[in-house]
Amino acid sequence: MSHRKHLHVLSELFAHPIARNIEWSELITALSSIGLLQSESNGNYEFSRNGYAIVFERSHSKTLEVQEVLKLRHFLRMSVHAKEEDPLLQNAEIVAIDHHEATVIHNPGSESELQEKFHADVSKSRILHKTKHRPSYNDENPTDVDGYFDAIIKSMMKSHSIVILSHGTGSSSAGEKLFKRIVEGYPKVVHKIIAVRKCDLEALTTPEVIELGVELLHGSPERIA
Repeated sequence: MSHRKHLHVLSELFAHPIARNIEWSELITALSSIGLLQSESNGNYEFSRNGYAIVFERSHSKTLEVQEVLKLRHFLRMSVHAKEEDPLLQNAEIVAIDHHEATVIHNPGSESELQEKFHADVSKSRILHKTKHRPSYNDENPTDVDGYFDAIIKSMMKSHSIVILSHGTGSSSAGEKLFKRIVEGYPKVVHKIIAVRKCDLEALTTPEVIELGVELLHGSPERIA
């Protein structure tokens, strides 16, 4: 593939409307041409640049899906310059929660970022090092299990600052109930909560959840009243 063709493929990633005919085979070669390291682990595509990394599960489709294009756009913009570690994000934590599932992001936006997932059935809890699919958040038939909240709170113990993003509104908010559980039973954790924000988690991608959480970590406290 020529240099001109590489530039055309990369430019298609930022086309409006979103291009739906970008082929994986051409994209891999084009990304390699601008210095991204590409490896195939467990059948997945992995790229890294300037301290940033991105992983895609191997797709049976010849072309990229819309969400994959958006994910690549975000990665390319973020990785233009070398990543600088933000000391504020070290030992920080973002919790995205509904009544059934919570994703806890440790050290968000840093090289040591780690995602951990909890379910209302705590026996199903597991560490997620790499994931493509974002959680399916909902507030139907909420399950208020103390063990679910307690397992999440345990993950907060070593954090210095915490943001809680909650799906739902009013009394149905799992974030409000998690915060109440912290106030009632975990006084040493209360002062670590920087903000609690209700939002439509279903409409946010994982990078957007992290972006919102990081903004709140850098901002003023917004606790639930």
